[in-house]
This record gives sequence, structure tokens and C-alpha cells, in this order.
Amino acid sequence: MAAESDLLVVGAGAKAAGIATKVHAFNSLGLGPVSLKIVEGTEVAASWKGRNGMTSGEEPLAVTPIKDVGFPYQSFREFGEAGEAIDEYAMKFSWQRYMVARRRYARWIDAGSPQVRHRDYGEYLTWVLSRATQGVSHVEGRVTRVSLEGGERWAVEVEEAGESSRHTAAALVLTGPGVHRAFPHEPDIASRVFHCDSRREEFAQLPEESACDVAIVGGGESALSCMMFLRGFRPRSHFTVYTPMLPMSRGESFLENRVFSNPDEVGWSALDQTTRRDFVKHSDRGVFDPPSLAAIAYDDRCRFVTGRITDVAVARGGAGVRLRHESHEGVAGPEHDYVVNCTGFDLLAQLRGLFAEPVRADLEARVRPGLRSRAGWDRSGRRRRALRCRSAATWNCARCIPGCRSPASRG
Repeated sequence: MAAESDLLVVGAGAKAAGIATKVHAFNSLGLGPVSLKIVEGTEVAASWKGRNGMTSGEEPLAVTPIKDVGFPYQSFREFGEAGEAIDEYAMKFSWQRYMVARRRYARWIDAGSPQVRHRDYGEYLTWVLSRATQGVSHVEGRVTRVSLEGGERWAVEVEEAGESSRHTAAALVLTGPGVHRAFPHEPDIASRVFHCDSRREEFAQLPEESACDVAIVGGGESALSCMMFLRGFRPRSHFTVYTPMLPMSRGESFLENRVFSNPDEVGWSALDQTTRRDFVKHSDRGVFDPPSLAAIAYDDRCRFVTGRITDVAVARGGAGVRLRHESHEGVAGPEHDYVVNCTGFDLLAQLRGLFAEPVRADLEARVRPGLRSRAGWDRSGRRRRALRCRSAATWNCARCIPGCRSPASRG
């Protein structure tokens, strides 16, 4: 028999921690009951701790950790007088409370509240999920299939250790970075091609005692994370980042922070799609955080080349890779020992992989036609409205659990 819940979240990361905090607060204050189930196939905060690809865990968090799982603490917008009690309860899961519990708060403040690493924030998220327990349950396993029962309730198949289980929920939230985008290359050089979600131990095949030449393809945080990791992992090597545009630093102005904290304050939903995409692109897509850029500014081992890589083939000598590099100067064929695909993630890959065709068709029918692309799904990764239908089966987590925007998920 299927285990039922109000809300099921796939992935135990920042978004799950924010939602769990709100559910715990609702139930503790008698505003529930609300039941939440979190399914995780690797470990809590897997993408933050540096043991499962994505990042090394050593990168600095792009925003202050004070923007924690309860931020912006404005529950009054949804709950009126009850909002104050909800925020007060959520403060029990704040970054400050976590640091006090670890007896490190005074030292962190006296040091000027410095940036923390992804790994540090991952430990904070683990702490939150270990304490947010009222109405919250966890399942260790990998989601293998998602379907709709009667068009109004989600059914999720989970592969656990040695067995399979089935869970149903009124609402579903998919989280995580997705799957790396396709990267054209010849099959013969597969062993010399890495991806932004390759596990760190896979990079161990790079020679340690001698220098090698590594190409990194991409212009965003994945590319920068890869370079920062490999600089320390293989200090003798040299790195070339191929990016379509010049590297830009992340914007952190008051207006940008305000929009990420509460987009409704600037009438976000009323803005046209082009304006919204341009803002996100400038603030959070294809940009590097300033401290990391400063770290590599005078590193002779690192360089940036503008242009696009459209194919990867075997090097002329057979030992290495040859890139097809297109720029305003024409087409070139630079050669390197290895190449890393950091062109980004396909955020809708989970939907295509887990949802059967009838489910995808049902969802497309419920949302505006703008979600669809020629292939049936928007592959840009920018419009995740498939789970924001107004039906009972697909609540938006921010509407089901108001105020859980978790700005720190910006990374």
C-alpha cells in the first residue's frame, strides 16, 4: 500500500530544508497538520558538500548565510497575524542559531562575518533537516518513476536498498541541478571528457606528478567551480576556459538582492519574459563571484578564450583532444590533454526521465503553451512552471508553504 503525504520533495538540499522548516513550524503551532516526505538518493545536502560532483565544497557561498532557510521572515504576507509566530518559530533554524549551537558564532562575528564555503552551508542544511521533524519524514532511495493517479495525485516509485516502495502525495517538488547538457564529442575520446557533475575521484586520472593541459568549456559557476577545484587538485596543470562571452562578476546590488528576496515587491509576474530572463542572466547565470575571480586574476596557469566549442575530436597525435573553436576570428582547432564540459545543466531532465509521455502531455495541457518547445518541453531550464499548475495535484511549494524561497539556494 502506498504511503501518503501532502507534499513530497525529491532531493534533500536547500529547498527541502526551507520547506521542512515551514512544515515543522506549522505543525508545532497547531496550524497543520501538514505532512512532508523528502526522498534523497545520495546524502543530505549532496550538492553542497563536495563529495558528489557539482562543486568541490570549497567554493565560497555567493550570498551571506544569514539569508538562511527562514529568510526573508515575512510570513505575515500570507498568514497575517499568524505570520509573526511562524517566523519566530523559524528563527530556531536560523544560521545564527546553528552557529551558536556549534559554539562558533562569536568567532564568526568577530572575524567580520566572512563568506562561508559550500561545505559549511551543507553542514548547516544537514543540521536543519535533523531538527525539522514535526510532520517530516525521510526516505533513502532513488526516484525511478512519477505518475498521476486520476490526474489529481502524484504517485512516486522509489528504489531503496534491496526493495522498492511507492509513495503518493498531493504536491510534488523536484529539486537539484539536473543533468549536464549534451556535449558533442567522438566516442574514442570519452575517457578524456569530463562533465560538471563528474565525481571528484574521476579526475584522479589527471597526472599528478607532471603538468597537463585541461580545457574547460562554459562561462558560469560550473566552469569557475571546476577551475578552482582543479587548481588545487592538480597544481602543476594549466587551464583554458572557453566561454561565449567575457567573464562577468556576479551582481549583488540592493535591487538585485531585493528581487531575489521577494520578487513580488517589484511586480515580477507582470514583467515580460525577456526582461525577467535578462535580469536572471545578469544576476545568476553565466557569472562568477568576485572573490573567486580575484583568486585567479594573476594565476598564469589560467586563461580565458572567448568563442564557442561545437565539437571535440581526437588530437592529431592521438593522445589528447582537439576542439572545434568558433569565434569572430574564424574556426580553429586547439588541442588539449583533457576537456571538461561545464556548459551547464538541463533542469528539466528529471521531468523527461521520470514522467511517462501521458503525464507530460497532461502537464502541458494544464499550463500555458509558452512552456512547450519544438520538442515538447522547454530545454532552457528557465521556466519551471510544470509544477506550478493551479490544480490540487501540482502546488507550487512557495504557495503551499509561503515564504520558503531559500535565497541561499542561489549558491
